[in-house]
Amino acid sequence: MSEAVQTIAPTVSPAIAAIRELRTEIERRTDEIEAAKCVPADLVAALNDRRVFGMAIPKSLGGEECDVPEILQAIEEASYADSSVGWLAMIYLTTATTAAALSPEWAKKVYDAHGRVPIAAGATAPTGKGKIVDGGVEVTGRWQWGSGTHHADWICGGTMVQDGDDIRRFPNGEPMVHVMYFEKSQVKLHDNWDPSGLRGTGSVDFEVENAFVPEGRWTVLGGSKRVIDSPLYRFPFFGLFAAAVASVPLGIARRAVDDFSELARKKIPAWQKKTINESSVTQLELGRAEAMVEGAHRYLAHAVQEVWDKMVAGEKASIEDRRQLRMAASHATIMCADAVDKLYNAGGGTSVHGHCSMQRHFRDIHTATQHRMVGIGSLQLAGNIKLTDKAPGVTQL
Repeated sequence: MSEAVQTIAPTVSPAIAAIRELRTEIERRTDEIEAAKCVPADLVAALNDRRVFGMAIPKSLGGEECDVPEILQAIEEASYADSSVGWLAMIYLTTATTAAALSPEWAKKVYDAHGRVPIAAGATAPTGKGKIVDGGVEVTGRWQWGSGTHHADWICGGTMVQDGDDIRRFPNGEPMVHVMYFEKSQVKLHDNWDPSGLRGTGSVDFEVENAFVPEGRWTVLGGSKRVIDSPLYRFPFFGLFAAAVASVPLGIARRAVDDFSELARKKIPAWQKKTINESSVTQLELGRAEAMVEGAHRYLAHAVQEVWDKMVAGEKASIEDRRQLRMAASHATIMCADAVDKLYNAGGGTSVHGHCSMQRHFRDIHTATQHRMVGIGSLQLAGNIKLTDKAPGVTQL
């Protein structure tokens, strides 16, 4: 990684060291990852053998239970090596934080990491329908965006649970979204992933039909009480999720800055005699792009560190803390996409070719911007809270 990279965490954890160790191998296989539309199983296993995906699993279950800044740095560095690998790391690590809200019985069955680190993935969108049966809930549904589910041991799906003539709701009337944990054998994966960017994430649709979920093998978004109480699990979930998603565009954009710098030193446009790195216009665009990425990174890092320090001190995150986390994550994503656009355009015709990494960075980062956790809706929500003093719903911040 370039020396210009400013890390969020002050020290290098074993997991981050492992990502750096595997970076050359990951980079060597980027074309394979994109062509297969799925990160190869042996690469996932190599990362998991080095316990990268255990960073967010509780220590009591054999996990690493790392600090939030370390987790975000790991996602960013993995994304620098390959965007799809970084995306899977983001999915696996954010999903693992729900271990602290599972019943002790199910947390141990799902997330016991004393040996091999288990992997969970899925989608929180509540497109599943559940009905209460003896001993649990029976679920039928189909979900989009099943990133990394090919390699998961457990697959989660957001579900609305029928309760009489209505669905289960919070006291304020807001629907309760149950994130059900399905065994891999209960789930059908559909072969329907063919996007423009983040192709290697394998984000296929997945489906269950009359799948039985025993009592307690689920969490409720914004509603489950923590069974394990430590700084990582006190950190606002949606703030962590948004910051983790934003860490992927940060990694992509940093890589785009470095790749463009190399391209500019070699490219001589038609009818010209000098490489474009000597062009004042090129220099200006690179300077602007790098400043945008650095500014976005520092705002997000600052917002995360402020809230993390509060969690370590045993304090609660305020609505303003949560608002800042969501704003910083969305802002980082938007700024990184704009920065990549500048570099893509500055690369001219070279950028459109399949052999040029700039076209992949362009496609990948614009795919990442479509995630609801980092879209402009978060900025609108932040503005709404600021201007109206309305309290957000439990599943918003």
